[in-house]
Amino acid sequence: MAGRHSKQGRSVTQRRRTIATVELVDVAGTAHRVTVDAAADGLPRGRYATVCGGDVLPAPLVAKQARYCRLCATVPSQRSWDSGR
Repeated sequence: MAGRHSKQGRSVTQRRRTIATVELVDVAGTAHRVTVDAAADGLPRGRYATVCGGDVLPAPLVAKQARYCRLCATVPSQRSWDSGR
């Protein structure tokens, strides 16, 4: 018997597709989402292709200023790491 929160009853079109992403902050303090594959590809050159289609140069030791890229924020994501909470 499927319960109220069971995912068995959902059709494929009703499930939200999620993408494993990581978050990078650019030099302006804006947070962008980058897929795990794009992060691995961008590591040697230091520039990362974002979910929104941009090319981001991450800023080390920059505090995120609670600004998110509007295009990146619309893509449903799944954390690729465990936050330990």
